[in-house]
Amino acid sequence: MAETHPRFPREGLAARHADHPDGKYRRLAVRDPAATPTLIERLSHDPAVWTRQAAAGDPRLPLRRLRKALHVPELASSAGANPALPENEMAAVLNRADVPA
Repeated sequence: MAETHPRFPREGLAARHADHPDGKYRRLAVRDPAATPTLIERLSHDPAVWTRQAAAGDPRLPLRRLRKALHVPELASSAGANPALPENEMAAVLNRADVPA
């Protein structure tokens, strides 16, 4: 998809698409470097699963919401891959999944 291209213009996506009626567009708001943690958290509760997943994987997602997203089946994979997840919590996720150390 074009949105994953390194030169895809990200600035301004939050302002243009955060409240768009189509979830595919709301998902783009997460790609904006100016999107606030508050917006990312709001989008992590979006009706569209792909928007929630994009927000769950974003390092700006507040840690308390990231921890909750780990226990939501459709968000667990994205939240588990979030680079903001503390190492000890990542180890706990791996232990729960019976991934050998």
